[in-house]
Amino acid sequence: MRFDINSGSRISSAGDAYAETKKVYRKLQPQDFAAIVIVLGVLPVAFLFEITYVFSFFFEFLSDTWFFKVAPLAYCGLNVYLNLYKIVKVGPNGNASDLPSVQKPGYKFCHSCNVNSPPRAHHCPVCETCVMRRDHHCSFGAVCIGHFNQRYFVAAIFNLMVVASIIAWYNFELVLMKIPVRPVDYWFFMFPQVAVAFRFITIYQFSMLMLFASSFAVVLFTAYLISAQVFCIYRGQTRVEYLLGIHAYNLGTMENIKQALGRRWPLIFISPFISSPLESDGITFRTVDTEPQQTKYL
Repeated sequence: MRFDINSGSRISSAGDAYAETKKVYRKLQPQDFAAIVIVLGVLPVAFLFEITYVFSFFFEFLSDTWFFKVAPLAYCGLNVYLNLYKIVKVGPNGNASDLPSVQKPGYKFCHSCNVNSPPRAHHCPVCETCVMRRDHHCSFGAVCIGHFNQRYFVAAIFNLMVVASIIAWYNFELVLMKIPVRPVDYWFFMFPQVAVAFRFITIYQFSMLMLFASSFAVVLFTAYLISAQVFCIYRGQTRVEYLLGIHAYNLGTMENIKQALGRRWPLIFISPFISSPLESDGITFRTVDTEPQQTKYL
């Protein structure tokens, strides 16, 4: 059950709900569907495999030490999914509904949405709507990252990188345990298919190498995502604004962080339910050389 944005009336019939669900699924792109399967299916199964099988080589299963090692990982992993939930639920535009019908100074008209769009607002061809302070389209949630949900995205990828880094380390230790290699044999890590084809390693050892490679790939991917966010936030930009060469909102490092992640930004990494009020309402933004002005609406 939900409220229709335009009429304010409740949509409660099963037929309306089914129609809305079909509309959402029609908008899903192949890359969105694949990413959602990975996040909701592959990653949880991989995590369970790691803490039950891989960790058993280092700690007795269900022992006090095992719980001590697994608990922080489980907490960070839970934070990933709680933040993902908030990314989708809050959305980039928060509770905003309709944009103003009057075109204000600095606004531009979006011919795709047929709405007046502020300077920092940009249209997403996947979501088919304008997004406040749009950063990018996140396939893992099939939603754009923008003004109101960027903090949850940053917290999610940070927690994911913590989990992936620790798991990758244990996988690497397991590889060294199962494949006693000399320095001359490190090419196994680069070309495991060749190594197993010529029987330098067994199928089991090859699977251990693939396990490490997969976890390390997640580390590299999350490192890239975090680096991109840090780079743009430091410069007071979104990814879109970086590509367009817009520098009007660079207010200094600490102020830029507050603009993107809120006043209590250090706490966002602990839980998505800790409040971190944003400096802007999503419509008015301060610029380098002016007082707060109307610069954005999506």
